[in-house]
Amino acid sequence: MELAGKGAVITGGTRGIGKACAIGLARAGAHVVVSGRSDADGAAVVREIEAGGGRATFAHQDVRRAEDWDRLMETTLRTAGRVDAFVANAGISFAKTAAEMSLAEFRDMIAVNLEAVFIGLQRATTAIRAHGEGGSIILMSSIVGKIGAPGYMHYGAAKAGVRLMAKAAALELGPEKIRVNSVHPGFVRTDMTAEFPEDFMASLTPLGRIGEAREIADAVVFLASDRSKFMTGAEVVLDGGLIVR
Repeated sequence: MELAGKGAVITGGTRGIGKACAIGLARAGAHVVVSGRSDADGAAVVREIEAGGGRATFAHQDVRRAEDWDRLMETTLRTAGRVDAFVANAGISFAKTAAEMSLAEFRDMIAVNLEAVFIGLQRATTAIRAHGEGGSIILMSSIVGKIGAPGYMHYGAAKAGVRLMAKAAALELGPEKIRVNSVHPGFVRTDMTAEFPEDFMASLTPLGRIGEAREIADAVVFLASDRSKFMTGAEVVLDGGLIVR
């Protein structure tokens, strides 16, 4: 219960990695506010957390809408009382080459995967500053934010932006004891990777398998806790060794 008494916010927390992170943060004792676009999925996550003895609240959110960010933070302060950890997890992904991609598609990828992270970083910083005790901001990037991937130029551009956003924010917020780190998953079993053959993904990793969402969640809980209180500006890579091949 190392996060007991803490308030945590996670965007895109109703499925996949986000859901696993929400459950992990709640098991560690935090009151978790989960955001997403599906009210039904959000309610299901809250029920699962509460059934395990945790505390959670769902907030409907489209991360592209600034007013939804205001409502998310208001909900968190009303229910959890404070913000100590913020996880910017919401994102979209689809494959398309640069030649096939429309400018509108590129802009939508940037809006969800980069601009929304910036808005969340701003709002979370304000909320953490309110209690003056510091906190942890965790930005979900990807190994595609570190290496190129054909068909994912738009996604890689956004995730690389998240990676450097975390580093700049770490420098700016360090004096206030607000830590900012980025997380870079590789192939993880989620809806986003369901289109790829699992054997193919596993063959690319030295560990010979793909990751599980809970393994990403374990790292997020670590970053949210005091166990990582001397970590900021770091890139936490969780890819089974794919990136070192």
